[in-house]
Amino acid sequence: MRERLTALMKRLKDEQQKLLFAAAESPTLPSLSTIQRVADLELNIAAIENTLAELPS
Repeated sequence: MRERLTALMKRLKDEQQKLLFAAAESPTLPSLSTIQRVADLELNIAAIENTLAELPS
């Protein structure tokens, strides 16, 4: 399960990074939906990190 959660977390981080890079390239503020998507991804990443920390070694 640890491997699957780690792989999922990587996919979420990659998606978040794409959104952030696209937002950084734009001269305007990102849309609210982009900001919300980044925040939602961050919450999910944190949830996976917490779950991984609680798994037995």
